[in-house]
Amino acid sequence: MVFFLLSGFLIFANEERRAHDLSGYFLRRVRRILPLMLIAFMVSVLVSWTAGTLSAEFSWAELAGNLMALQDVASLKPGVIVQPFLGNDPLWSLSYEIAFYIIFPFLLPAWRMAPRGTTLAVGLLCCGCYAVYVIQPNHLALVGAYFLLWWSGAMVAEAYLAGFRSCRHLPLVMGSLALLLIISVVDLIVRGFTGLGLYPFLMVRHFLVVILLIIIGFSPLGRWIVQSLLPFARPGAVFSSISYGIYVLHYPLMIKSPLSESILGFLGMTVLTFALAWLFDRKLNEVMPKPKPGQLQIKASAKLV
Repeated sequence: MVFFLLSGFLIFANEERRAHDLSGYFLRRVRRILPLMLIAFMVSVLVSWTAGTLSAEFSWAELAGNLMALQDVASLKPGVIVQPFLGNDPLWSLSYEIAFYIIFPFLLPAWRMAPRGTTLAVGLLCCGCYAVYVIQPNHLALVGAYFLLWWSGAMVAEAYLAGFRSCRHLPLVMGSLALLLIISVVDLIVRGFTGLGLYPFLMVRHFLVVILLIIIGFSPLGRWIVQSLLPFARPGAVFSSISYGIYVLHYPLMIKSPLSESILGFLGMTVLTFALAWLFDRKLNEVMPKPKPGQLQIKASAKLV
């Protein structure tokens, strides 16, 4: 959920003034997401082959579903179309993220014309999507519901860049998140508790965490945390520059690989994960085709969202 909030925040801050150029926007997203995702698929194939499980685990339907960004984890929730490719479970959130990237530039024109109305409409539609999911679980409805979490990060960016430092300036966002949480709590009461990490409590946990993160982020505690972490900003920036590579590669190498079963093997797979993340997340990115450079200006407006 931190990932979804940060993604919405950063995409809005960096793309709000240039996402009108759809070709440039989607090229930036494709060059960021696709190459490493395909490399992660190849790494998973290699790991399964070395473990002798490739023939039993490989599925063309699963591969196609992942290429179309339709994957999720069926053991945690109903309505899943296809599992993450070869058991690389963290990739569940990538299917959501890709959908959010696609929606964002088409939603922006409406938001620019009517920010409050658009934010209210997004909140109600996302809550409606979760109500549909509760009645008839399906992947697309759940992605629609979770878009509110990502959009909340974008609206937090708008408020923050406009100089606001209180959740009081996000009434529509916080109200929509509260409604989403209420729907999930009612569903939990009706269906009953099945586990901390399982539907329906999983969604209650996710929605509540996002609300708390926004509240804490705009609180004195949040400001104190930021000030305390400033000495680690430079190494943190280095780590963040390869975080996507670590995200897509760590599970097959550090968890699923037979070599990671011993302590030394696990350490070796950890080093390999970071090395491959650095190679493919940073160095490959430097040689990929880039959209034409344009001047990016981030100007925060005083819209209340």
